[in-house]
Order: sequence, then structure tokens, then C-alpha cells
Amino acid sequence: MPFKRSSQLSYTPDTTGRYYRKMQNHVKNCQLEYLAYSVRFHHTVGMKQTLRGIALCAVGLEKITSKELERLGLRESERKPGRVYFDIEEKNLTQALSMTNIGLRTAERVLIEPGRFKAVDFDAFFDGIFEMPWEIFCYKDTKIHIERVRSHESKLFAQTSLQAMAQKAIYEKLMQTYRMRTMPETGNELAVRVYLDNDECSVGIDTSGDALHKRGYRAMAGQAPLKETIAASLLFLSGWNRKFALLDPLCGSGTIAIEAALYALNFAPGLNRRFAFESMPAVTPRGVSETRSMLESQIKADAEFSILASDIDPSVLNIARRNAEEAGVADWIRFEQKKAESAEPFSAIGHLITNPPYGNRLGTEEQAKALYTSLAPLGERFSEAGWGMGFITNIENFGEYFGRAPESIKHIKNGAEEQWYHWYPAIKR
Repeated sequence: MPFKRSSQLSYTPDTTGRYYRKMQNHVKNCQLEYLAYSVRFHHTVGMKQTLRGIALCAVGLEKITSKELERLGLRESERKPGRVYFDIEEKNLTQALSMTNIGLRTAERVLIEPGRFKAVDFDAFFDGIFEMPWEIFCYKDTKIHIERVRSHESKLFAQTSLQAMAQKAIYEKLMQTYRMRTMPETGNELAVRVYLDNDECSVGIDTSGDALHKRGYRAMAGQAPLKETIAASLLFLSGWNRKFALLDPLCGSGTIAIEAALYALNFAPGLNRRFAFESMPAVTPRGVSETRSMLESQIKADAEFSILASDIDPSVLNIARRNAEEAGVADWIRFEQKKAESAEPFSAIGHLITNPPYGNRLGTEEQAKALYTSLAPLGERFSEAGWGMGFITNIENFGEYFGRAPESIKHIKNGAEEQWYHWYPAIKR
């Protein structure tokens, strides 16, 4: 440790009191620095060789999220509905959490699983929670929030009791680790989720904080905005990249166009925000900064591509422009006030991807279906021009109103909301 020796101190001992106070402050600073070092060293040596990360995503998008993890240098170890598991090596903890939280476009949240165990009674549950390495994630003043307990086919199912017992076990472990009698709970908050499935208990520690779809650029939102993570997923599902032109003729808040521009520029979606993992003892600020710098260096500001976002409502277009400005991509998106039915292909190859009104949150269901029917001529024009088309709706039978059956329908369950992505590939000419 680079402690400064007393012989290196710069002072003028003009009075005994002033000199004494300077020495006191120097000793205190050295003690604090040593304490911070020893705590971080304790966390590092106490960690397991491998931790388990969990990328949460909408049900139906697991394969897309898994491919994203692979592109970021992380390997999937298991996949379940709405979650993709991956291994994190001890030495790469900071980098892995930084890469996933900053770089994933389709994941809603990143958790860490500190362990899992069999819990057939409350004693086993308490002991299993207690034995986990909470000192990796918590300082002595961390406030623990058990935000969710879910039990499936398990002997333990009383949510309130399990929440209270889990929090008590964590606090007892931390008080033992830090040699305290009480937890002050004045520091950062750690959100914890507890899952019981067939008497097996697993724990998920939130490393994201705000959900990852909150990129930070949506200064204003329309009446029925599409989540940023879902918009990015549509691009991947359709195989879009910057060699294709992109049109969203019902752009609303501009989310699809903005996510496309960020992707085309290789601008990591989380570069402009902070995350919960940055407050964990085992995470080094320098490592996070290095990852951010590396991702920033990969931005392709000179990339060339064509994105058009249009809408009939000028107030909606103003919202989309404002959001694009907040995201820093307004110069790469063209905005036009235009009726969707009159849209025309503007490039030899391209994709039309849009989120038309559903009717349950914007307008009525009858109006939504009438709109789908009115888009049929648009579908013919773009299909004949060799464009692929994708429509995300809240109904599975969109094709009946659009006048043609899609090649594929992807069912996406996003929390309580169900959506279907209807894809019409480009016709080869």
C-alpha cells in the first residue's frame, strides 16, 4: 500500500497544537486507507472461484440474450424461461458485471447467484442464507431489501416469514463479519430475490438497480411506449444491421429507430447511466472505468446507415426527436410527418419494423384492427420492393387483418404483457 511516511509530510510546526492536529489527521487517514484496503482484500480472498450470473429477459427472448452474452465474451451455462445463466470467474467479476449491465441490449436485469441449497425447513433456510458470502456484496452499513420471494412446490411458502428470515440471516452474517452488534442500514441498498423450487432455494442479488430498459434517453414518452429492450430484440429477431435501411412508419416515442441507431453505431446502451453493482465492495471503480472506456472506444461514429422514423402526429414526432437528442443519435435518424399507409420504400434493401397501436392502451381494439387492415397495401409495396417487415402486436392473428400470413410469429411475454412479433421476410427477386 502506498502510505505516505511521516518524514514525507509537508508541514510547518509553527505551533505545537497545529502540528499535533496534522499528525492526528494523518494517522486517521492512514487508518481509514488501511481499513478500506483490508476490507477489499478480505472480500477478494474470500470469494469463490466462480459465481453465477443471471441475465433476466422477456420470456421468448432467451436465445437472443444468450447470443448477446456470447458476443460480450460470456458463455451460457443454463437457460430457463426468462433467464439465461452464465459463469463469472472471480478475477473477472468487475469486468463481467460492467460488460453485461452496460452492454446488454435485450436483458432487463442482471443478477448474481451467490449460492443455492436444499431448504426443507426454516432452520435449513436460515443456515443456507447465512452461509452465503454476503461480505462480497455488502459493506457494514448496507441496507438489505428482500424485494421478492417466490415459492413453487416447496414446503416453505410463507412469503412474509421468508422475507424476514432471509434479511435476519444476512444481517447476522454481516454483523459477525464486521464484528458489530447492530446494522446501521445507512448505506447503499442491496436488492435480493429469493426463489424456492421443489425445496431448492436459490438467491439472486440485483446488480443493475433500475431496470436495464431504462437507458436514460427517454426524456418524454408517448401514450404506449415500447420497452427499449424489446425494441432492440426486434432488430435481432429480424436480422437487421446497418447495411439495411430501416423504417418505422408508426414511430411513437422513436424507440425502435433510436435502438437501431445505437446498435448501428455500436454504442453500448448503458454507457450513460450507473448501476447497483458499482456500490459493491468486490467491484473496483478502476475496473468499471476501464470497461466503460473500452466500450466507448468501440463506438463507430463514422458508420453510414439510413433510418427513417415517421408518424402522422407532429407532437409525437417532437417527442421522438427529443428522445433521439437525449440518446445522442438525432443526427443519424430522419424524422418525417407522414401517414403510415402512404409510406414508400426508399432503399434497395431494407426492413420495416414497427409497433402499431394495440387498442388496449391507445385507441380501441376495433380501431387497431381497422389500422392493421388499412396497412395491407403498404405490405404489398414493401414486399414487392424486397423489404422485410416486422409488426409487434398484442394479438396472435395479426395476419388475418393484414391480409397475409407471416412466415414466423414470435411469442414474447414481458411481465404481465403478452406480445407477438410477426415477421415477413424479404422476397428474393
